[in-house]
Amino acid sequence: MGGNYTFNGNINGPANFGDNGVINVGQQDAAERTLRLATQLAQWLRDEGAAPARVEAAEVLRGELDRAVQERRPAEPGLIRRSLETITLGLGAGSSGFTLAQEISRLLTGS
Repeated sequence: MGGNYTFNGNINGPANFGDNGVINVGQQDAAERTLRLATQLAQWLRDEGAAPARVEAAEVLRGELDRAVQERRPAEPGLIRRSLETITLGLGAGSSGFTLAQEISRLLTGS
């Protein structure tokens, strides 16, 4: 599993980066951004006094994303889906928590 990041600039130096000189930046950057958003979502839920099940789901989500980043693998989609469903159930469409959850979902699905 890998994506290619297209760079139209001049690459000078003694080393090639990535597999066969392909610079793979986008996927890891997106994974780390997703992890930061999940951390913000968990904190937002705690700050808002959300139900313990929601906070736990946010921590499960954050933990899976963290492990996926560390292991350089995709996050487990079923676990992510269940966590996001638990978190967003009953959140207002305009709330910060709902917006964070939507952005996490968008980053994970690429849509």
